[in-house]
Amino acid sequence: WVQGFSNKNLGFVNNQTVCYPCGNYVLFLNIETKKTTVLQCQTGQVGALAVNGNSQVLAFSDRKLNPVIYIYSFPELSKLAELKGHAQLDYTLLAFSFTGPYLASYSSIPEFVLSVWNWRENILLCSESQPGVTATSLSFNPVNWQQLCFVSESSVTIWHIERNNDEHHLKRHPVKLPDGQGSMSPHKDLFFPVSYSEDQYYGPDLPVSAIAGLV
Repeated sequence: WVQGFSNKNLGFVNNQTVCYPCGNYVLFLNIETKKTTVLQCQTGQVGALAVNGNSQVLAFSDRKLNPVIYIYSFPELSKLAELKGHAQLDYTLLAFSFTGPYLASYSSIPEFVLSVWNWRENILLCSESQPGVTATSLSFNPVNWQQLCFVSESSVTIWHIERNNDEHHLKRHPVKLPDGQGSMSPHKDLFFPVSYSEDQYYGPDLPVSAIAGLV
């Protein structure tokens, strides 16, 4: 009765085993032996899920008031950490970094907070609120854990994790997307006018503030 698939995220926790959430459980299916292992969430339904095949660990949140993120090892299924943030209702996305003990999380209404954790030390490194933004995808750069790709329903943002000794800060870098026809709209520069070629027939480009009405 726990064998269903809820069409949520899934991933390989090692080369032979895929895992996915189902109700109050996380199911592990060995694709070679077809053997299934079950991990129960003791506090109720499983919410968001993320796996790291390199470290053979998985993270999942529970769906209750003030949810907690649990980190487990595989195949021992021993609990490594519990991350308690400021989310009140639910986590919608989790993502492991490919290198290092880092985990990114995104909470839903009412906070809409993007957070980065050092899960091995149980430390919240930094967080940033994005009121009203519904996320659809969250992932680390495979070769640089200090870059996060954040996808919402209408935008793509690269978040840089700036670091100064023990201080961490999230810095936003929006990505320009093409319009519905696939063409990029020209960027309107408020300081310099649009330059159409390298060799200007009418002379060099001047700042908008330096143009005194002459044609």
